[in-house]
Amino acid sequence: MKGSPNGNKKKSEVGSQKPEEESPKSEVSSPKLDEENNSASDRYRDESPKVDEENSAPDSYRDDISKSEIEIKSDIENPKSDIEMEVHHHPEVEKKGIKEYLLEGLMIFIAVMMGFFAESLREHIADSDHEKQSIESLVKAVVSDTVQLHHVMLEAAASIKAINSLIGLKDQDLTKPAINQKFYLFSLAGFSNDTYFRSNDGALQQLNSSGTLRLISNRSTLDSIFKYQLLNKSITAQEGDDYFVFKEILTTMARVQDLTIFQDTSALRKRLAGATGVQYTFMSSKLLPISGDKVLLQAYFNYASLYMATKSSYNNMLDQQLNFSRRLISYLKTVYKIE
Repeated sequence: MKGSPNGNKKKSEVGSQKPEEESPKSEVSSPKLDEENNSASDRYRDESPKVDEENSAPDSYRDDISKSEIEIKSDIENPKSDIEMEVHHHPEVEKKGIKEYLLEGLMIFIAVMMGFFAESLREHIADSDHEKQSIESLVKAVVSDTVQLHHVMLEAAASIKAINSLIGLKDQDLTKPAINQKFYLFSLAGFSNDTYFRSNDGALQQLNSSGTLRLISNRSTLDSIFKYQLLNKSITAQEGDDYFVFKEILTTMARVQDLTIFQDTSALRKRLAGATGVQYTFMSSKLLPISGDKVLLQAYFNYASLYMATKSSYNNMLDQQLNFSRRLISYLKTVYKIE
């Protein structure tokens, strides 16, 4: 019944007894567990002193640490090195007097001057060799010029002689066979030659372009070389005048004479005549055509006379250059000892 006090009491007792029944269970432990707990506590007790021993070092160890700290501090303050530092001591320099300084300066000056003189001597020897080689080349060129001058002069002399003979026929009867043939022969010999002198000026150009002329200290040598160059220029200028008249005479000659006759081998015989060129001999006494225009003939003889004058002037210049060239060769060979 609900209202019974006993009933309530029994119920409360029953409820309060449950924890009492469980607590004995928690207190109950096996012998094995107790044994483990005891051994663990023993181990803890055994190990705890060891920890203290590690954390608390013995006095001898602390002394060693203090000593090492002192030694480190001492090494920092007073470092010791196994490497011995070599100290260089500057020797005591003996003081020199003013005479010794002057003597040393004089010796240095003499040494520099000797080097300068040696270099100047070397350059002088090199320049002298170069100058001599250039002069040797010039001598060879002038020698070749003399050979050419001689040849051109022979041809010019032959032309002058023929033209002079042609002018001598001016007042002759050109209808006569002998005079007629001479007119043709003198005309051909006088106006068929237009050979001119060409100087071998390679050595002179080399002297001018290379600056070798400034190495020549002998004034007479320089004057001789300059005169040779001037004569060559004069010859070239005269050649221009001569060639101008030569073209005019050829034009007039073609109007006065029948020039095709000189290619007719049946009418003419040709033969070489050395420096004078080709000589012709007529095979018959047949009259050759000559213009009857007296004005044209007069112009022809006038041009012949003018051409002989220019050719004579040209030949005189060649002769002057030839004589000077021979003297120049002899002079240069003597001064520069050229064999």
